Amino acid sequence: MKKREVVKYVKENETAALERVSQILDKKTNLQSFNGIIGGKNATYEVDPLEYDTPESYIEAWMLSHQQRYNDEKHFSYSKSSHRVYNLLQDNFVKDFIENYLARTYFKKHGE
Repeated sequence: MKKREVVKYVKENETAALERVSQILDKKTNLQSFNGIIGGKNATYEVDPLEYDTPESYIEAWMLSHQQRYNDEKHFSYSKSSHRVYNLLQDNFVKDFIENYLARTYFKKHGE
C-alpha cells in the first residue's frame, strides 16, 4: 500500500463509507465517531502501528486481534463493540474503507 493512494481512497470514499456505516449501525456516524469505533481499538486490540514494518502487517494484526476479541464476545447477550466492528466488516465496501483507514493511521504514526 502506498500512502498517497490510501489518503486519496479515504478522502474520496469517506462520505459514502460513513453513510453505509450509519446504515449498518443504525445511527448517524461522522468521521470522529468512526475514528472512535475503529481507530480507538488499537489499545483494546493491543496493536500499535509503530510495532509493524508495513501497513499490511499492521492491518493483519488488527484484524486478527479483532477476530479473537469477537470470538470471545460473540455469545454475549448485549451488544459489544466487537459485534459492531464485526457487522461493519461483513460489508465489503466498508471493510475496504476500514483497511485503508487503518493504513492511513499507520502512515500517520510513522510520520510518512
